[in-house]
Amino acid sequence: MQEKIWACAQCMTCAARCPFKNSPGGLISIMREVSIKHGMQSAKDVLRPFGRVMLKLITTGNQVSPDMIQPDHFPDWGPNIQKVQGDLKTLRKAIPLRTLQTTATAWEVSLKTSVEMYTIWEMTGVLKSLETMDENLYDVIEDFIDEKREEYEDLLAEQSDKP
Repeated sequence: MQEKIWACAQCMTCAARCPFKNSPGGLISIMREVSIKHGMQSAKDVLRPFGRVMLKLITTGNQVSPDMIQPDHFPDWGPNIQKVQGDLKTLRKAIPLRTLQTTATAWEVSLKTSVEMYTIWEMTGVLKSLETMDENLYDVIEDFIDEKREEYEDLLAEQSDKP
């Protein structure tokens, strides 16, 4: 049964079709949260392919940058995605935005903003949930956060030393 909650696309069209306006999509969302909170295997299985995305989201605040979007990193897109999306490199070069040409500019986040974001992740229980779901990824992220916090403290100390 726990696998079925991950099959719902949460399109929320159930309410439009139901004569009583019931919307199980909201319940699915709650059931998924409970599944993650309790570290159920189905949640771990579903979220495992998204470890790279979670790493980027939690450490930088950005989910993906355009040159990270490749079919081999997103198996849930299915085998025909290349036919649908075409040649992304050619399409990206046609769009003259600097952020679409590199991962570096898409991931530039100020140190202060990063530290504030990490505090939010901690206070809202996101990091605790991550630890339950993937202890190895949590350890990597925790080390990263500790380094950034030390960097920020050093920066503040350096700024306070200046006249």
